[in-house]
Amino acid sequence: GAIGELKTNPAYAGLKAVKNGNVFGVLPYNYYSVNYESVLADAYFVGKVLYPDQFADVDPKQKADEIYSKFVGKPAFSEINKSYKDLGFAKIPVS
Repeated sequence: GAIGELKTNPAYAGLKAVKNGNVFGVLPYNYYSVNYESVLADAYFVGKVLYPDQFADVDPKQKADEIYSKFVGKPAFSEINKSYKDLGFAKIPVS
């Protein structure tokens, strides 16, 4: 998978994010069709990582559950994230 490629493929070793340990996981958003709730949840997480001051009041996991509740009627972040080894909204070690 992608994480294995980041760890073993020398082509990725030179990436600044890999060198500095700044690789993060987001939730996949294409599964049969576009899962817009995951797109929105991922956007909040990316905003928090890139612009922490502007997103200081946002808890991405809580925001994801708020979004999932609107779209599917219940909080679902933990359940979905568990399917991906809890790597969503987390720093992924690749060294």
